[in-house]
Amino acid sequence: MLQIPKGFFEKEIRLDHEISEKFKHAWAIQLTVLDQVLEIAARHKIPVWLDYGSLLGAVRHKGYVPWDDDIDICAMRSDYMRLLFILEKELPQYCRVRSLYTTEGYDQPKGFIACRKSIDVGKGGEESEITKIYYGCPYCTGLDFYPLDYAPKDEEQWELIRQIYIAVYDLAHEMDEYVKTGEFEDLLCQVEDLLKVSIPRDAHIKQNLWKLADNVAQMTTKEEAGYCLWYPDAAMRENDMRRPIEAYEETIITDFEMLKAPIPKGYDAVLRACYWDDYMTPLKLEPAHDYPFFKGQEEMIAKYQK
Repeated sequence: MLQIPKGFFEKEIRLDHEISEKFKHAWAIQLTVLDQVLEIAARHKIPVWLDYGSLLGAVRHKGYVPWDDDIDICAMRSDYMRLLFILEKELPQYCRVRSLYTTEGYDQPKGFIACRKSIDVGKGGEESEITKIYYGCPYCTGLDFYPLDYAPKDEEQWELIRQIYIAVYDLAHEMDEYVKTGEFEDLLCQVEDLLKVSIPRDAHIKQNLWKLADNVAQMTTKEEAGYCLWYPDAAMRENDMRRPIEAYEETIITDFEMLKAPIPKGYDAVLRACYWDDYMTPLKLEPAHDYPFFKGQEEMIAKYQK
């Protein structure tokens, strides 16, 4: 298991941002899971890389972006699928590998490698033992794991696939709202007609819609491709998030806190696609999720301990 120096847990200031002891404990758990995942991936010769804010942090800070509260990793689709099932078998039994393909009812287009099944609300038992392993910290956290799929080099073909993907993504992402408005069945029939598929109307419908979106994302072969990306970016973001395939042809190892972690040799092109040309200049952006992630977990712990 990764050895975290005692001094790491102390509160500190980085770029005028205070990193609390609670943040440091959350980071320590994530780094421990990252270390385990990287060891397993390396042993099976599966290339993985830091991505998004973690890639930016590795390049710019040799660790976390000071206000970041998660770790992102990515792999090409075939490696992503393979590694999901390997991690299920080889990570410690208290960890969880959540994805469309390993977890019933899961409805996110990315994987999540969780440090534990649930937070420790102070009832003792197994959760208490897991908390001891994780530096006395009760949080459930881990790594976001993104599959990278190919995008066509031909712009007309890319625009067609992008629009098809957006249609399926929107239906999956906004399913509950479309059900409320009564639009869902009509929209689903349109998607089925377009793609010549049939989606069972059962309890797994949302998960199956996300799997259908994944199928659209995999329509482009490597021979047709000039780029790769996590396809939801094409639906969620206004800027062009496509990364050159050649950026991932080689891997380099760099510092990430007390770890050595893999990043694509073409990290500059990746970061320019994901952020901005002057990405080495720190810019504190609004978080993409509830921040910090453990705020809600602490509220739940306090509720149970009343």
